[in-house]
Amino acid sequence: MPPRLAPRGGVVTERVRRVHHPGVAGSGTEVVLDPEETHHATHVLRLRPGDPVSVFDGKGREWGAVLLAVGRAGATVRIASELPGRADPVLGVTLFQAVCRPERMEWVIQKGTEVGIDAIRPFLAGRSEAGSPSGERLRRYLRVALEAAKQCGRRSVPVVAEPIEAVPPPPEGACALLLDAGPGSRPLGEYISAPRPAEVWLAVGPEGGFEAEETAFLVASGWHRASLGPRTLRTETAGVVAAALVLHAWDDLGSASRAG
Repeated sequence: MPPRLAPRGGVVTERVRRVHHPGVAGSGTEVVLDPEETHHATHVLRLRPGDPVSVFDGKGREWGAVLLAVGRAGATVRIASELPGRADPVLGVTLFQAVCRPERMEWVIQKGTEVGIDAIRPFLAGRSEAGSPSGERLRRYLRVALEAAKQCGRRSVPVVAEPIEAVPPPPEGACALLLDAGPGSRPLGEYISAPRPAEVWLAVGPEGGFEAEETAFLVASGWHRASLGPRTLRTETAGVVAAALVLHAWDDLGSASRAG
């Protein structure tokens, strides 16, 4: 089949397809993909022996590779050279997300991964509409993060932690923003106009918002109340929007010259 032509006679090249393996030892080695990745490679991507593929380890590194064979144990891939560049933010952004319904939580994880969030830490708020997820549900959340990283080109997969009982005090040097549209909140833009901090923590409450006692405790422990504007955003939307604004102002989302 001839290559598809771009305008003015250029050739449109296909983007190299990606698979994940956490244990790549380096160039010249071979790895066997697990059953889920083998299925993805052979049935979703429709790769065949001899096809090029890239392998990322989920920890920030990626290699060019070739699919060698597909057997009962899985798909065997030969690792070539490590690929240059990066596709992950330098600034670490952690999102503390009040536990919400599973479909909403999956949306937060997927879109947060695409935007560049480094870690998603669910917590149980007083008004949370759902309880702690089961082990099976947590495994599903981890898979959502992996698939989103694979799709968007990231080389690291965000941490998706088990739920905690309360949001902790922020570490020294962090910009900790409690997303709250109530009286006394400052616009998010006022915070991100400052010099870049060591890291950013964001906290989003449940659909009904934080209880007054929760807000008071967080503010007393070092969190700052920040507003995203006059419109009310859903719990699954607020953290992703805030992370996008933070990474646009302080990192690589919109201007690569800000990163590093």
